[in-house]
Amino acid sequence: MVYAIKAIPTTVTYGSNTTDAQTLSFTGNTLTISNGNSVVLPVVPAGLVQHFANVTAPAGYLECNGAAVSRTTYAALFVAISTLYGAGDGSTTFNVPDLRGEFIRGADNARGVDAGRVLGTGQTEGFKSHTHLSNVDAGDLGLANSVDGSPQGRMAPYARTSTNVGFTGGAETRPRNVAMMPCIKF
Repeated sequence: MVYAIKAIPTTVTYGSNTTDAQTLSFTGNTLTISNGNSVVLPVVPAGLVQHFANVTAPAGYLECNGAAVSRTTYAALFVAISTLYGAGDGSTTFNVPDLRGEFIRGADNARGVDAGRVLGTGQTEGFKSHTHLSNVDAGDLGLANSVDGSPQGRMAPYARTSTNVGFTGGAETRPRNVAMMPCIKF
């Protein structure tokens, strides 16, 4: 038999009789037991970015769309990221990251692969500089015979040369990918 939970309960009472019955209640991420003890449960930290297969941000998350949001309404998120992705209006709001259409790259953190990058900064697209060459071998070029078949002997010698090859392709270089909704925990 399969059971489906329709809603997450905020209080649970358990025990075999009224003498040992305990009531558990949840407020945010704090579990309180009716005997007065309470436990703070682990919680997803503010500022964690996750991708969801939804068209809207789930409860407890904001879409990473660069929006300016309230510093008081989203106080825990403001403590986590401050103005790293924008200062908003400079006093009452701050910006969440704008990850729409972006790939996330791990911060270099002194590794030297992407040296000098500052956390939270973006990069434009890039394609490593390279060349393509097409070689033409040395030989004679011209017409050996005229249209009527009489020999003309007009041959021009040429040497091997290199030339750039034309380009084809799209407007960007990218790996295969799947679009999902980037969201940040508040």
